[in-house]
Amino acid sequence: MLHTKINVSVVLFASLLPSAVSAANFGGPDSVDNTIQEQTAQKRSWREELAKEGVTLGIDYNAVGFNSANGSEGNSVNTSGGVARFYGQWDIVGRDTQNIGSLVWKIEHRHAYSDIPPKDYAFLSSFSGKESLGYIGLIQPAFNDQGGRLTNLYWKQRLNNGKTSFIVGFQDVTDYVDTYALASPWTAFSNLAFQTGAGTIGLPDDGLLSLSAGHMITNNIYVVAGMADANGRSDIEDVFEGFDTFFNDNDFFTSVELGWTASQEQIYTDNIHLTYWHIDPTFNDDGSARHSALTSQGLNYSFSYFVTPHIMPFLRGGFSLEGDAALYETSISAGFGYFSLGAQNNNLGLAINWSQANKEAWGTNDSQSVVEVFYNMQFGDYFQLTPDLQWINNPLLSGESNAFVLGLRGRIFI
Repeated sequence: MLHTKINVSVVLFASLLPSAVSAANFGGPDSVDNTIQEQTAQKRSWREELAKEGVTLGIDYNAVGFNSANGSEGNSVNTSGGVARFYGQWDIVGRDTQNIGSLVWKIEHRHAYSDIPPKDYAFLSSFSGKESLGYIGLIQPAFNDQGGRLTNLYWKQRLNNGKTSFIVGFQDVTDYVDTYALASPWTAFSNLAFQTGAGTIGLPDDGLLSLSAGHMITNNIYVVAGMADANGRSDIEDVFEGFDTFFNDNDFFTSVELGWTASQEQIYTDNIHLTYWHIDPTFNDDGSARHSALTSQGLNYSFSYFVTPHIMPFLRGGFSLEGDAALYETSISAGFGYFSLGAQNNNLGLAINWSQANKEAWGTNDSQSVVEVFYNMQFGDYFQLTPDLQWINNPLLSGESNAFVLGLRGRIFI
């Protein structure tokens, strides 16, 4: 995922990415190649030698904790967890051209420190009899208690002098669906309302057998599309069953995005796009709904643009047109990122979201809102610390009228 220090300005953003990488990089800030490119610290000699052979890699450890005195039953509730990640890219074909072919991987271990993992903190823990925030939403859904998982293992091929790329293999759909510069759960907002999908996309698991492609139609207009196995699972022991479920079950998550960008190098900073998504009904072995019991589809929109070299406002959201896969029927988010605030590598984000619950999923279409502010601070070349504050107004599953949530996230990366 891209450290937001790369986005200090539009010009600086473009200049920091090598042309062979930026030329066809349709992925978002959490794609492996963007994650690696923003780690600009001096590498040790063995990594420099690997880079000469086309192999770049990284390791990071992420930890997060949240606390609120406003649980759904009026008690204090807290959660914490961590994620270790090993990721890399091996450029094998066309290394000295813009038509590079690469093998990409990302392996993770996700674990909770507390009884409730952060993914369950908002509302899921209440289904197991434990008190939650009572908020229809997700706060840091990437921090669950899954254990070992394979998030990426795919081939990425760039063509047409970098203006076209396709990916085949095990992918995380959030790497290419509805991306923008502040979508990263590792360095930016913690609430899903300000991440990929805005709560109105019925996202499947990560690490799905998938095919995706991106193409620059003109210098400014692009299209990105993908098809992923909706029954796939990213658990290490289950992930390769995706070959069976993809070709035999024929339940898919599909998406098509049409967008405008100031240039291909600024594809998720200066950007306007409209995304259509669709997911088939999916069920667990016991017959219960997994992602959705009904066919679900919707539209998402996004606008972001650097109005100054440091300030990027955005307007994002979406509409669930049918089905029960999405959390929200309607979601509207507005905010901004202020890059290099206080120091070159420190970034602030502030946003507000209004959401209307998906009646197909919750039996109500009442509304709630949330305000989030974070400040990402980098110390040296290898450590980030991010305090985070959220105010949730009218959490729909809570007896409280407001919930204030204080969070702290840390990241060590090499």
